[in-house]
Amino acid sequence: MDSHRRKLHPRPSSLVDQLREAIANCGETQYRIAKESGVPQPVVNRFMTGGRGISLETAAKLCAYLRLRLARIR
Repeated sequence: MDSHRRKLHPRPSSLVDQLREAIANCGETQYRIAKESGVPQPVVNRFMTGGRGISLETAAKLCAYLRLRLARIR
């Protein structure tokens, strides 16, 4: 391997990836997350299965429920 090549750094996870991971690892059911966050359960389910994206408003609701901070990176 050419020693002058730069190593590629893994691309940072997207907001969608990070939110899906947080939901999957929070220990709650999708039903409970939906009920507590105010996001309809079918929306949570379609988001988690990759069948649909979500709006920033919905992401904010889920982040608030999960006690995550949604912030712009500059």
